Amino acid sequence: MKKGKLISFSIMLALFLLISEVYGQGHTSGERKNVRENMFILRSLRMTQALDLTEGQTAVIFPELNRAEKEKAELQAELAREIRELRQLLNNKKAEEKDFEDRVAKIVDLREKVSLRESEFEKFLLSQLTSVQKARYIIFNIDFNRGMMERMGRARMAGQKNK
Repeated sequence: MKKGKLISFSIMLALFLLISEVYGQGHTSGERKNVRENMFILRSLRMTQALDLTEGQTAVIFPELNRAEKEKAELQAELAREIRELRQLLNNKKAEEKDFEDRVAKIVDLREKVSLRESEFEKFLLSQLTSVQKARYIIFNIDFNRGMMERMGRARMAGQKNK
């Protein structure tokens, strides 16, 4: 039994390294890319452990997870660009109403696309899990997100104390 777990872990680790290698290609935004990539890897590892995924499930789920994450990253990068341009537009005294309407519509559309991609992946994931794993996923998702928000808050507070 322990040997099987070790083999499974080794396969998953190799898969994660491959995913991180593929995921890291084509991006140039340094530190943000690293944080996002590290979060993706951490979430993937913790999810694998929390759901007790089989090798077969891992082989099916992780390519789709990687695709979804890459698509979301692209959409979020585009969203960030649009928000930067909206900020610049707000500072431009000669901007017209139509410019604001166009930019806001684009931002709303991009946010909807990110949300839709997340929903599509979750629907796919749930179709691959047993009933117990689905329940574990719901709890994992809540706990992971809450934990990350708390850690980010503490890091922010520590950063403010250092100033």
